[in-house]
Amino acid sequence: MSCSPELSRLCSLIKDALRSYAEKELVELTKDEEKDLLITLSKISREIQRWVDDIESDSENDSSANHDIGVKCFPELDPSSGGHSCLVEIVSVVAIFLEVGSQYIKHLAGNLLFVISNFIAKLGSKWGGFLHLLCVCLEVAISNNLSSLTVSTPGATNLECKASSFILRSRLVNANWHTVAGLFRVLRKIMKYLKQNSDGDLLEVYIHSISNVRWELWNETHVGWTSEVEISSTGVALLPRNICSPECRFLFLGGLLQLFCSLVEQNGLVEAKGVLDKIFCLVPKILNWCFYKQGDFNDIRVYQYLRHKMLMLMIRLSFQISWDYSTLVLWLELLHTYFEDLILLPISARDALFDDCVEGSPFLTSILNVDVHRISTCHLQRQAIFLFLKCSFQLISLGQETDEGCGCTTSNSCLTCESQSDLESCCRKKGLSQLSVWVKAHLPLETHKNYQVYLEKCNIFTMSFLQLYIDEDDLLFEMLLQLLTLPFPAEQLDCSVRYKAFQEMREDTLFHLSSIFNPIHLFHLFLAELHYDHQVLLDYLISKDTAVNCVHYLLRCFRTIFKSWHVFVGFSVCESKISQPSCKKRKVILDRQDSNGKVDLLRGETSVAMDRDWMRNDDAASQPFDEMPETFKSARDCLQSLNRSVKNLHQKNLFPYNPTALLKSFMRFEELCHQKEKEQVLHTGCMT
Repeated sequence: MSCSPELSRLCSLIKDALRSYAEKELVELTKDEEKDLLITLSKISREIQRWVDDIESDSENDSSANHDIGVKCFPELDPSSGGHSCLVEIVSVVAIFLEVGSQYIKHLAGNLLFVISNFIAKLGSKWGGFLHLLCVCLEVAISNNLSSLTVSTPGATNLECKASSFILRSRLVNANWHTVAGLFRVLRKIMKYLKQNSDGDLLEVYIHSISNVRWELWNETHVGWTSEVEISSTGVALLPRNICSPECRFLFLGGLLQLFCSLVEQNGLVEAKGVLDKIFCLVPKILNWCFYKQGDFNDIRVYQYLRHKMLMLMIRLSFQISWDYSTLVLWLELLHTYFEDLILLPISARDALFDDCVEGSPFLTSILNVDVHRISTCHLQRQAIFLFLKCSFQLISLGQETDEGCGCTTSNSCLTCESQSDLESCCRKKGLSQLSVWVKAHLPLETHKNYQVYLEKCNIFTMSFLQLYIDEDDLLFEMLLQLLTLPFPAEQLDCSVRYKAFQEMREDTLFHLSSIFNPIHLFHLFLAELHYDHQVLLDYLISKDTAVNCVHYLLRCFRTIFKSWHVFVGFSVCESKISQPSCKKRKVILDRQDSNGKVDLLRGETSVAMDRDWMRNDDAASQPFDEMPETFKSARDCLQSLNRSVKNLHQKNLFPYNPTALLKSFMRFEELCHQKEKEQVLHTGCMT
């Protein structure tokens, strides 16, 4: 069965224009030849894109267009199904240009493969076969780079016996790590396009193809990157074929991490589970590839970028994997090995130098490189601490409320616990042990004997901790929600009870954590950091990036507040002069009268949070809750204003989702506030 007319036309275009270049030694292209090739690649891409536009135009007039994506035709790619020879010819010819030295040619070749993918998808058939061939190219390129070390790749014989693999292997005999990196970029670009267009059928085929890639080929990729480099008698390093320069290695690792981050982000398909499991198993190996040698990348920006993408990958995986004890211990060991400098980096207050510009702003060009480095370091610090705390909290949540009965002395011995209760107890001990070391490194609380000084230090650290995350909205609410998972008994939230137990509990890690991350105090400080600006909270509630987590955080805080109302009312801290502008901006104004019910947008900036001069009051823990501190009044006014704004939007059908649960919590909050005001009036009357 012959190729379809459309595939035949595409194949002819590729062969006629590029075959002469593909048969040359592309590494040694002259400048004129490179220029001609660039022009040719651009012309082909534009021509194919024109075909895509024509198909889209025709499909608008034909709603019954066939959408047979060819999921059944691979991985065997039976030639009798038609299109086999054309697809192999197209992919094998274009993929050759991913291995050339010119970055411009590699870029255009990658774009050409992407445009070809769109064209074949629009045809309504054979797209699955095309994507499978791209994955075969990836396997061939990887195995070719490992072949010089005589690496045994399971299943290689079966792979080579296939006609498509044989042709691709013969065409890609010079494939290098640039080829692998280029294919990563193409696959990632295809996936981003599918996600933007919400094409579930094609995305399912994509995930299926990626899942079938034999990632186990990479079990030997590190060979030569570490201990296998041979040194000649003259002292020159003899690099095996799978060794690449730092620049090439960065492109390979950067492309790999970008692709994996995109794959992990796609969590709506059942088929994605297999990909996630494979990526998860590769995490320790990828960390070793990136950071096995300190200072391997001379450019600090390259090193920082790889750390950022690696942490991003691990964070995204952390939301989708099933935690168990061994996994958590492994990840904590990896975090200590590769990111301990970030985990233990002092958490200091926000630097006013960066408060008037955002990351990526052109105004940052006037800041010294060392200061830009500090910005990126803060971002990495946020990521690393978030992961560390998440793993530690997960260990605690796996454990029981008591740690009695566990005699394990090491983390490994926990793996041989005889009973489930012993293992749960070990989990709790391990998690608290990790957190104890972290708290002592940042805040040696056991040295403070006076409870008010102790509480003051905790509040200062908590505010600095909030300011670390306040500049990254999505991670901010992930962290706030994570802190709510700590198992604090209700009585530990009461300052009067804590004051009495202070001396006995000074060695209790959970006691210190409840002082630092007391959910009610943390909520107060969070509102103070926003300068009690309900407009910023409203912006969080309607933003597509933060809405879900913000409403979850508010609802959970309300539940905690309702259970410990007197703690919320009694929290007191002194708010002093405004010392620096806040980085948060007001994006919506809803209290302004507007007959049309429109939301006004402003570019104003909110004020800063509170100063570091905290009120010292030795009798604060024992005072009755019959007076309302300014902190409570500010929080009350902020939340009441937010309630009015949300209700106003909801009544006008302008709120992006149903806020019924949130409005019910606001109603309960209003009732408690009115009750407190009545108590205050009665108390004042009695005093007079």
